[in-house]
Order: sequence, then C-alpha cells, then structure tokens
Amino acid sequence: MVIAPVLAFVMTALLLSCGSSSTSSAPVATATPITLIAIRICGQLPSSAACTPSGPVQIPLGAQDYQLWAQGQFSSNGVNSFSNISASATWFVDNNLLFADGAGYFNAGPTKGCTCITAASGSIISAPVLAGVGKSPSACPTCAPSPPS
Repeated sequence: MVIAPVLAFVMTALLLSCGSSSTSSAPVATATPITLIAIRICGQLPSSAACTPSGPVQIPLGAQDYQLWAQGQFSSNGVNSFSNISASATWFVDNNLLFADGAGYFNAGPTKGCTCITAASGSIISAPVLAGVGKSPSACPTCAPSPPS
C-alpha cells in the first residue's frame, strides 16, 4: 500500500523533469517597435535626414500639381530615423481654395485667398503650413496650431 503512492510520486517527478528541458540552438528574434513620432511638411523632397520644415508658400491661381512633401520622424529604441511619407499621409486644407489630390499634390482654384495645409498619419498631425493662393502669404493671418498628438 505504501509502494503505490511513492511510485506515483516518483513517476510524476520524472515526467515533470523530462518535460521542462529544452534545447534551443539560436536565440529567438524579437521585433523592435518603430513608432511615428512627428510629421514635417517640407518644401523639397526630404532625404534621410530631418528636413527643414516648409515656411509659408505662395501658390499661383490655377496651379496644377503644386507639390509639398511629408516627412515622418520615427523612433525605435531611442534612435530616430526619417522617411518620405507623402504618398501615405492624409493631406488637409482648411477651405476650398486648394484641392488636395493626395501624395502632397495640390490644385488651386480661381479664387485668391489664404489657407493652411497639414499632413497627418494616424493621430500624428504636422504643424500647419500657411499658403497664399494667388497672393503673398505675408498678407495672410497665421494658421492656428495643430492639436497635440
């Protein structure tokens, strides 16, 4: 009678010790998260370094395919990198003086005035760029700041 419980205990201990060993020859790779932390609107095609954000722009009346670029700033383990995200960004203008065609292209209508342009990806929104349509942007009021991301 005493042998059966002892034998059950020994068998359980042996099974548990056999199941807990593992042989792994290589470390398992883990993904490093890359996070978009900022967007800049640039007046020229951005490189792999931070672009200088665009200042106010003047867009002629009737202009077709006026282009700006969106540069994303990404962080991974504290290391920043930059990439052109113009094609994937969502572009906004705050009135109907310009029409956003996507990828950073804008078409101007026949009306003079002022507008503000922003680019967004997810919840990250760029600082606005002031645009004078058919007029100098110096004659335009400043843009309201973008909401915090």
